[in-house]
Formats: sequence, structure tokens, C-alpha cells
Amino acid sequence: MYFLGIDGGGTKTDFLVTDDRGNVIAQKRIGTVSYRIIGADSSIRLLNRTIAELLEDLEGPTFICMAYPNWGESETGDSVIWNRRREISIHPIQIVNDCVAGWAGSLAMDPGINLVAGTGSIAYGRNAAGGEARSGGWSEHFSDEGSCYWLGMKTLELFAKESDGRAEAGVLLEIIREYFRLKDDFELIDIYDNEYCNNRTRTAGLQRLLLQAAQAGDKEARKIYVQAADELALIVEAVYRKLGFGESDGNTAVSCSGGLFHAGELVMNPLEHRLGQYGIRITKPRFTPVQGAVLLAADEYGGYPAVAQVMLGKMK
Repeated sequence: MYFLGIDGGGTKTDFLVTDDRGNVIAQKRIGTVSYRIIGADSSIRLLNRTIAELLEDLEGPTFICMAYPNWGESETGDSVIWNRRREISIHPIQIVNDCVAGWAGSLAMDPGINLVAGTGSIAYGRNAAGGEARSGGWSEHFSDEGSCYWLGMKTLELFAKESDGRAEAGVLLEIIREYFRLKDDFELIDIYDNEYCNNRTRTAGLQRLLLQAAQAGDKEARKIYVQAADELALIVEAVYRKLGFGESDGNTAVSCSGGLFHAGELVMNPLEHRLGQYGIRITKPRFTPVQGAVLLAADEYGGYPAVAQVMLGKMK
């Protein structure tokens, strides 16, 4: 028996095949399979080709869990992929949102919450009774608070305020002027319109300039990281309340993953302080999202309650 986990994201997609003892059989990484980015036809072709390649020499039943970006957020989009799932693979497929695989891997499917703050931000959790809930991650245009994209936009906003004198001038001014080689601060408008507008990933990368400024002592930049922590705490707290963790567990586990946490104590200190008021403890992720997808496949299709635990020991 084999399990294939697929972790799809906005920029990359990871594949991992194991047997029912947790031994790694094959793995691969390709670009995004999001239908919102490359279209449904291209997504299905990529998935079909990669799955066929990975499973070509295997004999025996294979079960797949595909953590698919944006799954569960569009009835129309879900229907297209679900109705064409046989074009992806003839093997049984369970499809979940990619945040579910993040939870399954980071907490090894134990009760708790996984907070992701990368290009976007989202939290997903399950309680001991199997109840599930998510918060955040609606759209970069009106959600994703506390994410790298959100901070990228805040970086531009703070630069404009510091340039105007609406905020105390700090080192961010010179960092951005030097990075973009500005002769006039207003040149940033054309740069944004031509190179960053509608480019979520590139805008998120501007967070690194804010981090540089905050680490150099820019007071206003440091405040924004506290704001980000507050927004992320709200996302976690919403899932915490929905799942009733406070009623049954005074020591809820929350794992954090994503590029934002490279900011270290700038975001972690205020986040831990706020979540600590709820008895929430932040833990390091135990496994990757693609390993989480394998665990979900084993749990859904294995038919043996011990399969996930056996794999758990093997995948360390």
C-alpha cells in the first residue's frame, strides 16, 4: 500500500510518496498547480504527468491526499477540479485546502492550531472531537493581515508617511531610497505601478526592507511588526474560540510557519505575549506540509488506525 501526499502552493508544489511503513519511495517539487494562476487545464495536466511519473513503477493500491490551493473557497472552482479528478489520477484522491496539510504536518495531526504567515496568512485547527475551523486567508485585497504581503504594503505606506513627515523619519527612508535608487521619492509610484502592482509575491518581498529597518532601530518599522503580531493573534484566537479550546484545554498547541517568522523576536515576542493570555503555547512544526498530506492520506484511506502513527515514527 502506498500514500502520495501533494502540497500545492502559490509558487511551488511538493510531492511525496511513501509505503505504509513510512519509507520514502519518491519525491519531487514542481511549480504551482493553482488553477487561479495557471488555469484548470494546465493544473490537471501537470498533476497527471507528475503523479504518473512518481507512481510508474509501483504495484499495489495507492491513496492520494492533495492539499490544493484555494480549495473550499469557490464552489465553481472546486466543482471543476472535483469533476475532473479522474483526469488527475485513477487512484482515490482526497482533496483538502493546503492549510489542512500544514496543520497535519506541523502538529502530527494532534489537536491544535497551525498559523501560516508567509505571502498570505491563515490559521487552521482541529480539536480532540474532530471539529475543524479556519480563519484568515480570504484574499490579499481585503484579508491576509499580518502576512508578508500585508507587511510589504505597510512598508510602502510607512515610506510615504516618513517622506511626508506624517511619521517619525527613520532608517527606512534611506533603505528604500538606496534600494530603488530614487532621485525623487515620488519615483516610487511608477516603480510600484509597473513592477509590483498585482504581483503578490514580489510585493511580499518588500517586507525584507521593513525588517532591515526594524533591526536597525526604526521605531515606526518595529511598531508595524507589533501590529502584524496583533493581527495574527486575532486569526489564531478566532479558531481557538470556534473550536472551544478554552473550555477543555488550557494549554492549546499552536505551530507557526512561513517566511514572516524570519523576523524572529520582532513578531514572536508580541505574538507569544498575547496568545499566552489564553494559555496557548507556541510549538515548532514537527513535519512539513507535504508530510502532513501523506499522514492525511494514510488516515483517510489506510483503514488501519495505527498507520499514521507508524509513519510518524519513520518520517522524523
